[in-house]
Amino acid sequence: MDNANRVFGFELLQEIYNTQITKKEDILILFVHWYLIKQGFRCIGIGDSKIFEPSDKGSQLLPEGWNTHPNYVLRYINNSRLFIFHAIKSDEDYLLINLLKVDGENVSNVQVPINQNVTDLYGPLETLLPSYQNVINIVQKDLIDPLLPGNTTENFTQTPTNDSPRDETARPGEVRIGQWLLGPSRTPCADLNPFGRGGGMIYDPFSSLRNLVDPRRPGIGAPGRLPPGAVPPFARFNPFAPPDHGIDHPRPRHDPDNDHLPPPGYDDMFM
Repeated sequence: MDNANRVFGFELLQEIYNTQITKKEDILILFVHWYLIKQGFRCIGIGDSKIFEPSDKGSQLLPEGWNTHPNYVLRYINNSRLFIFHAIKSDEDYLLINLLKVDGENVSNVQVPINQNVTDLYGPLETLLPSYQNVINIVQKDLIDPLLPGNTTENFTQTPTNDSPRDETARPGEVRIGQWLLGPSRTPCADLNPFGRGGGMIYDPFSSLRNLVDPRRPGIGAPGRLPPGAVPPFARFNPFAPPDHGIDHPRPRHDPDNDHLPPPGYDDMFM
């Protein structure tokens, strides 16, 4: 979907209220209102009254006097449910927005930097809000989704352009090798994300860099004791047998090693 279609309708709304815009907060309110309308909300006036008619269809337009007070208080209806929208400018140059779902008294809120996002009062959207896509993401994720999960009517995020099959269970940056899911650095995902999947706490000490380019090589753990593939590739695994066990050509060993020498100051610990 190109940018013109993604923001379809905002230009018309902007033309209607162009003469009423007096400050940067007005631009953000106008843009958030436009996005709420695209998500099925309809405005039924200003104020915070919780009395309404469920049969009221509402309007796509902003009510008279929407920006004549220090803060913004608007009433919306969505699927016969009332929502009250509050917004106020903070001392730290943020626009603080919260949305109350009257049925259940659930509240969501966001804070949007004003000067960081709004660069002009007049002109095309790309001039007013160069980072409008970021504002859309914030409003959808933190303002709408907590109250109406799954309410997105359009996909405003970029989608893959290739036609190759995608692993729907893998998150961005994750790679699936067989039945194992690895993170963006080819380490088990749980080591990067406490809620991720796969991985342990100890690296396989016998793995090599070729594991990163040859996923067919399984983790070895204890050679000769586990069947091939018992330990997933790149898994962090604590061996439970000596490293020479089951190897035809064991590593060179020089006796006595540190395990054979007595500790410093040792005479006879059993005397």
